[in-house]
Formats: sequence, structure tokens, C-alpha cells
Amino acid sequence: MTNLQKAHFFSIFLGLFVIVFDQASKWSVLAFLERGSVVEVCKYVNIILSYNLGTSFGLLSPATETQRCLIIVLSVLCISFLIYVFCKLRVITEKVLCGALIGGAISNLIDRFIHGGVVDFVDAHYEGWHWPAFNVADSVISLSAIFLIITSLRR
Repeated sequence: MTNLQKAHFFSIFLGLFVIVFDQASKWSVLAFLERGSVVEVCKYVNIILSYNLGTSFGLLSPATETQRCLIIVLSVLCISFLIYVFCKLRVITEKVLCGALIGGAISNLIDRFIHGGVVDFVDAHYEGWHWPAFNVADSVISLSAIFLIITSLRR
């Protein structure tokens, strides 16, 4: 088995791990928090329960069921494209990062089907300014995308 084949299987495992870990963290928050309650983790981070019905950072929050379905269709198309790219990648680092990104995207898509929106629970804030709430999958997606861009540009 070549290193690229090993990376392929590792990347699939990593994507599955991201899905399981993200879903477990969301179900834990859903089990122990009511919407509107706040648990202070430290001076700059709270755990809250919120639902993102839109796209990244709550943009394009749908007003109708048709718009919600459109977001789901676009998510499926993006994930399908990422899977296509993943299969074509020949650089191990890029393959691993893409696998993690796909896992995060699939986990958020699962939320859209089960909960009608993405479950977010990390509230990072500083002096009254709050970053939009996010979750584990969002973090993995953002970091993977950033490192994929950096890795691609360095080649």
C-alpha cells in the first residue's frame, strides 16, 4: 500500500471522526442546555445553545422552507464537489485536510436534516463584542480551508 493510499484511508477515518466528535458535542449541549441559558467557560468563552438556519456566520438565514431546502441542496452540491476533489488529490497533506473539511461539512448537513439548522454552542466574546456562535465542525472547516489554501499556495 502506497503512502497516498494510506493517506486516503486515514483521511476518510479522520472525516468520520470529525462527524462523530462534532455530533457528540452537539448532542451533549442539546441534552444539558436550554435555549437562552449561558455557561461561562472562562472570561472570553461561553457555552450557549443556538441554531444557525443560514449559511456561514448566520448569513442568508432563510425566511421560507424553499430557501432552507436551497441551502441543503447547495450544501450537498458543495460536499459532492469536495469528494470529487478529494479523490483527485495527490498531495498527502491536502488529502488529509480535505477529508477533515468534508467531515465537518457532512456533520453540519446532518444537523440541517435533524434539527432544521446547524447547532452552534461556542460563544467567543471580548468586551461585549461576540463572534457568531460556532461548533466543532465549523472550527474544523475553517482551519482545514485555511491550511488547504496555504498548502496549495506554497506548491
